[in-house]
Amino acid sequence: MGQNMAKAGQFKRKPRFTIAPSLRRRILAFVSGLVLLSLFGSGVSLYRITEVNRILDAVNQVSVPLSRLFAQLQSDSDVFQREMERNLGYSHWKDPHWHPRPIPKWIHDILESEVERIRVLVKTDSAWASAEARIKWQGWILDIDRGLKELREEGNNLYAALERRDEATATQIYPRWNASLEEWRRQLQWGTAEYERSLRQTFALAETRAAELRTGLEIVLAVVVLLSLLFLWLGERALRPLGELTKLAREITRRGLQKGDKALVPLAPLSRNDEVTQLAREFHRMATALLEREKIVEMQKHQLQEQNRLLRKMGELNENVLNSIESVLIVTDLSGKITQCNPVASEWLSAGCGKTVFGTELLEWPRFKPFVERGAKTWFSALERTSTALKIDPCGVEASVTGAVDENGRGSAKTFGGHVMPLRQENGAARGAIIVLEDLTEELDLQQRLNRAENLAAVGRLSAQVAHEVRNPLHSIGLEAEMAAELAAALGHIPLKQSLQSILGSVDRLEKITQNYLKLSRLSAGEKKPVDVGEVLESVLATYASVCEAESVRVDWRREEQSSLLVFGDRDLLEQVLGNLFRNALQALESVSVDDPARNGRAIQCSMGNAESGRVWLRVEDNGPGIAPEVRERLFTPFVTTRPQGTGLGLSFAHKVIEDHGGSITCADRAPGEGTCFEILLPQIARETTDFVLEAGEPASPQKEFVNA
Repeated sequence: MGQNMAKAGQFKRKPRFTIAPSLRRRILAFVSGLVLLSLFGSGVSLYRITEVNRILDAVNQVSVPLSRLFAQLQSDSDVFQREMERNLGYSHWKDPHWHPRPIPKWIHDILESEVERIRVLVKTDSAWASAEARIKWQGWILDIDRGLKELREEGNNLYAALERRDEATATQIYPRWNASLEEWRRQLQWGTAEYERSLRQTFALAETRAAELRTGLEIVLAVVVLLSLLFLWLGERALRPLGELTKLAREITRRGLQKGDKALVPLAPLSRNDEVTQLAREFHRMATALLEREKIVEMQKHQLQEQNRLLRKMGELNENVLNSIESVLIVTDLSGKITQCNPVASEWLSAGCGKTVFGTELLEWPRFKPFVERGAKTWFSALERTSTALKIDPCGVEASVTGAVDENGRGSAKTFGGHVMPLRQENGAARGAIIVLEDLTEELDLQQRLNRAENLAAVGRLSAQVAHEVRNPLHSIGLEAEMAAELAAALGHIPLKQSLQSILGSVDRLEKITQNYLKLSRLSAGEKKPVDVGEVLESVLATYASVCEAESVRVDWRREEQSSLLVFGDRDLLEQVLGNLFRNALQALESVSVDDPARNGRAIQCSMGNAESGRVWLRVEDNGPGIAPEVRERLFTPFVTTRPQGTGLGLSFAHKVIEDHGGSITCADRAPGEGTCFEILLPQIARETTDFVLEAGEPASPQKEFVNA
């Protein structure tokens, strides 16, 4: 580029050539004569031009606007009179259906505005009128303004009298008001007529001065034309070679400057050393300089195009990087206004509703309110004082504004955590914040599952040891009871035999419970087959029927009509889970008085049905004292219990069994003292699938194993 500029610098303007004496004298003679005649004509006409110009300026600035305002004021006064007659006219007073109305405010405002504009114009110090005439017009417009205000006041008094039905007062006001209106319109008509007369006089004076000016200019023009014709004849002879240069310039203008145009400049035929020759030479130099500059511009254009290409490529790379980040990435200024974000953040903040995110306040978005409640407002002030990133503690965020549930029937709340990093300027000062949020829901859920698995593994080992120690005595008790039952049968001792049979039944029940705890220790889901949850619940209710009757507990249960409650599962395990929930409800009702009118006695309600997600739901509710919130969060953790004699294994066992069956068990949030509600969700199977499984003798889906990480 430096070489190109150096080349361009070689084409500097050379010293001016000496003008030919003959051409100079002729040009100076004719130009001097033309100038002298023009000055003479200008001097003669200067006074007339000034006067005409002053009159025309006054007409344009004052007379024409005043003429329009007078016409508009006359027209609006007619409207004003019609509105007064229609709203307050005497001819309508006897009409029973007529109601007086005040004169519209807009017509008053229009008239006052027009009067005020006329007052401003008549005060203008110009040639539109003499000083005495302007004083007269100023007095006239004051009378018009005063009369308009009096009409408005009298009109308001007349309307007030008519509104009060005070016809006597209205009859006194109306003639005076009507006379004032006629007098005001008469003054307005006089002013309009007087102004038209004055305007005609002004135009007549302007026409006279213009005629005098036209005569003088015609004389000057005739002389100038004669001298110009003579000058053109001389110029045509001297400037005839310019035709070729003009033709070449037009060609260049049509198709643009090219490299060969420099050779087309007609230097050879122009041998005279006058202005035309100098013009041809300068034209040649100009073409050369333009070609050199064109090269420089073309090179700079290519450089700019390459820079723009690199910038676009860098922008596409940055956009791809932002689009590839799966975390929520938000960039804000120090006031919290969003300046940039990736598509994941935009979708997350707007909850999929397509609202614009850029330029909005981050702390005002509903999705971000959980972080605001945890001190997000202090992030931006803290970044101004520190150079390190700030950690964002995990926080629960509602992932769906519709309150939807996931495929497991759980709520749609998710947990997010991350960091806040300062966005710095070149001097190191923070000018914004970079907020990175990651979805920690699965990670925390996995950690919770691992902790629960570790606890259940410990429970399983303990259960295996206890079951092993209990099974041996149970076997002995069972054998002895069986032998005693046979002996009692042989002796014909029926009561003894029945008691021994009851003992054998309890031994079998303990054996099943021991087997279940052994299954818990081996992390097995049992033998799954189609089971009707309603039948399982009926069996549990039948087992605890005598207990409920003895403790005066009312049991209500409801099953949705035409609902299929078939699930794949182990009937014994499910029956034990429902038995644990029912037993917990009975134990919770021990502290409730039977005669408590607030609770309407002791009650347990069981309900079941089909959810929209294709699952079977079952609820067990009681009206006991409820569970404290701090205990509810750890309710399914092993060894967590609210009773001194409890082991804290029942609900953890139930959670493990339901989870192995592909379902979920939750404890609903309720205020203290409003009872407890457990809800179970299990995958539903279609009846056609059940029939196929019963005919084939195989389970329809593979058995799920609980993996202890």
